[in-house]
Amino acid sequence: MVWSTQAFGERYGPWAVVTGASAGIGREFARQLADLGLNLLLVARREPELAALARDLQQGHGILARVLATDLSQAEGLAKLLRTIDTLEVGLLVNNAGAPSFHGHFASRTWSAVADTLYFNTQVQLRLIHHLLPSLLERGRGGIIQVSSITGHTPVPYMAEYAACKAYQLALGESLHVELRDRGVDVLVLSPGATRSERVDFGMHPRPVARAAINGLGKLPSVVPGRLNRWSAFRFRHLDSRRRALWRMGRFQSRRLEPAGE
Repeated sequence: MVWSTQAFGERYGPWAVVTGASAGIGREFARQLADLGLNLLLVARREPELAALARDLQQGHGILARVLATDLSQAEGLAKLLRTIDTLEVGLLVNNAGAPSFHGHFASRTWSAVADTLYFNTQVQLRLIHHLLPSLLERGRGGIIQVSSITGHTPVPYMAEYAACKAYQLALGESLHVELRDRGVDVLVLSPGATRSERVDFGMHPRPVARAAINGLGKLPSVVPGRLNRWSAFRFRHLDSRRRALWRMGRFQSRRLEPAGE
């Protein structure tokens, strides 16, 4: 589906919340939503990057852009965002912020690191959806884009808790897509593979990744951008046995680890 500016604004406007908006996929979502005429609440930890993006979008697209520099991994940071959402007429949530992936042995992780990943990648997204949903249902329109990962489509040894979190996000979003579609609220899960950002210098450019989600919103329960990524996700979910997929991913990930004892 290719949206017109008017139709998209009527369905998902006037305000969109984009978390993790300072870089990568989140930043690209902000640009494309501004192209479609939505006002933006840009959320991330780094205020200078958010402020610069807000100025660019306001000047280039004639929209309103507000900045909220807060750390969503902290309870007060999340509470601050919830209070701000209540002051705006939000029609779209892009649930993009999350803890980065960890490659290594699960046993080497401290409990606090594991718990932080679990909180940031599951409870924060869930809380935002649960908080915003009553107002969307009351209006009878709106949308939620849940950013997961291709790792949510299969178990991934040496990325165990991260893949589990992404599987949770995928299952949650696809379930809500069906549960809410007849009540006017569109939910879509975006499962990107490797995507270029400040931390990653390979993979897809974020532009087609964000575009795939926006075009699929209101039509599909989930999208996997990129032909190779789509084939990998389809193979893992439908063609390979779960045991075969598990061992394949384990061999691939183990080659990325440091040798034992180094």
